[in-house]
Amino acid sequence: MDLAHIFLRYFFETEYLHFGYWDKREPKFSNLKGAQELYADNLQKMIPSGVRTILEVGCGSGEMAKKLLAADYQVDVVSPPSIMTSLAQEKLDGKVGFNECLFEDFESDKRYDLVLFSESFQFVKLDTAIRKASQYGKYVLIADVFKKDVAEKSPIGGGHSYADFTRLVKENKVQVVTDQDVTPFIAPQFDLEADVMQGFVKPFVSVLERMYKTSGFVMRSLVKIFLFFNKKGLQKLRQKHFENSGRRNGKAFEQYKYYRFILLESAGRPN
Repeated sequence: MDLAHIFLRYFFETEYLHFGYWDKREPKFSNLKGAQELYADNLQKMIPSGVRTILEVGCGSGEMAKKLLAADYQVDVVSPPSIMTSLAQEKLDGKVGFNECLFEDFESDKRYDLVLFSESFQFVKLDTAIRKASQYGKYVLIADVFKKDVAEKSPIGGGHSYADFTRLVKENKVQVVTDQDVTPFIAPQFDLEADVMQGFVKPFVSVLERMYKTSGFVMRSLVKIFLFFNKKGLQKLRQKHFENSGRRNGKAFEQYKYYRFILLESAGRPN
């Protein structure tokens, strides 16, 4: 995630780490920043009127929190200690309260108008996420991937079961205010990913492997060191992207996954 942030910031001048919202834009990297900004704009529009205080769960690079601050919201963040969290703290320069821990371990006397999960919901245990978020926020806003109830195994990982989510929402007596299925607008991100993997990453790895076999001693040694320290990552890359070529794309995402913008309200939240 840290490397992805550096890459996107340097080459494409975007600080966002979430997916893009691809309305009429062609899925290519030159359009990524605009698609990510549209995602953030659409998500912000779902915040109910009257909300002033927000707890963001998982801050990424801090860009969403920065956007919310610019709109005059008061923002606190829950994010585990990491290089990314440190960079976000520097960016936000004391304007946001940071809680450096997992959401599961978060404890506070404060209550918020809204708890926000922007692609962080899937990383928190489902029942804990719903129960704890509704405890701390009058509203809970979720933007994330969910698994469809299909028999086949998905070539694309991530996301809680949408069926389990809806069941637990009812069990916790949380009201669904809005549930938008935006899958068709997110799916093109996977066509972009597939194009990059097949058109750039795979040839790049092939060149490195040829260099290891044919280069002089110094270059061969450097490549050998790189391949050694990235052995597991390269193996995972081959299995996930190269061997699954043609299966990890927008069509597959729509077949196996949902992407939803969901607003919940917890009427029984303590003041």
